[in-house]
Amino acid sequence: MKSISQETIKPSSPTPPHLKTHVLSLLDNYMPHAPVPFIFFYKNYNNGDINILKKSLSRCLTQYYPFAARILSPFVGHIDCNDEGVEFLEASHDSRLDDYIRKEANHESLRELHPNVSITNMVAVQLNHFTGGGAAVAVSISHKLVDGFTMATFINQWAKVTRGESPFKPYFLTPPTRYNNVELPENTLSHEAKHVTKSFVFPNSKINVLKEKVMNSMGITLSRVEVLTSLIFKCSVDAATTKSGLFKPSILVHPINMRNKIFKNDPEKAAGNILSSVVVKMDDSRKITLNEVVAKLRRGKMEAREIRDVQEIGEKYASMVPMLIGDPSVQVYWTTSFCGFPLYEVDFGWGKPVQVKYVIPEVNLVLMDTPDNDGIEATIRLPEEEMLILQQDKELLAFIDIKSKV
Repeated sequence: MKSISQETIKPSSPTPPHLKTHVLSLLDNYMPHAPVPFIFFYKNYNNGDINILKKSLSRCLTQYYPFAARILSPFVGHIDCNDEGVEFLEASHDSRLDDYIRKEANHESLRELHPNVSITNMVAVQLNHFTGGGAAVAVSISHKLVDGFTMATFINQWAKVTRGESPFKPYFLTPPTRYNNVELPENTLSHEAKHVTKSFVFPNSKINVLKEKVMNSMGITLSRVEVLTSLIFKCSVDAATTKSGLFKPSILVHPINMRNKIFKNDPEKAAGNILSSVVVKMDDSRKITLNEVVAKLRRGKMEAREIRDVQEIGEKYASMVPMLIGDPSVQVYWTTSFCGFPLYEVDFGWGKPVQVKYVIPEVNLVLMDTPDNDGIEATIRLPEEEMLILQQDKELLAFIDIKSKV
């Protein structure tokens, strides 16, 4: 990789004095100051568009003013919206665009497409140029500020402004209380095992077979995400049990978007972490079944419907933290789904992206729609030995496009 330039993009208009301090919600405080990292690949990038990109980003930052802030400590409970700006990096690569999105691509190689900037930054962008043409726009935003929905909305707004449209004005919530020094318990789980990341494509035709099988046996209607998340979790636990020879109580953490439940007006404009985590705990040493996981996941989602506001979301998550972090007797599988998010609608004027990648951090499972919207790509991160076992699981293989394994 060759660095071309680095520039700080500031909001086109200064943030008003009454918005200079953005107070974090209780849930924001529990979120790590770690990047939510997406990469958008475009084959028809126009080299003359970089200044338009920067100007449109500047306009969007006026509306998304906390994104141009700095955070001096993850425990202060607020962000100073000082308009210091977003780092915009530009880099060139000797490789071709297809080298990064081809089926045998190494997930670790995607990390060099992402901006490496100061930890105090809330947002950073890197425009990557490839040999033979094409580009990738990598955007990284701190989880302290956003969930996946806010991230997708912001990037789409930036793309629309680049095409000449006007951005809408999001609203950032102001919690009733300021929370300082919210600290997570010490994570006592071992990180000694080498982890590997693999991607698998599940065609809709095969997911529908799985859905029908489970729905007919349970008598309920399910989504693609519910059945696929449950299947991968079950098979991952089976792999861990096979590897160690012992069953370990295991927890599935599955976030759900709460905007439509909490906000009656323009829920898509609500920015921040507005999600609730459904927790599925399997603590019976007998072999778990897919229907059992699905039933517990569905029950958790039904209970989440009773949540009334963002404050209650934070309080519920706070009560879960001791169980999810720091308990060495439990194996936690963190999952997320971006299915249904308009990630393949992000058009900066070069057409829709040919591929969207999420650089998976400390998450075990990420689900995304495939580019043709004819299936789900599951990116899985597990200890190396467990991944080898998972890749031989006949129950899982029955629903995978075998040619897709990365």
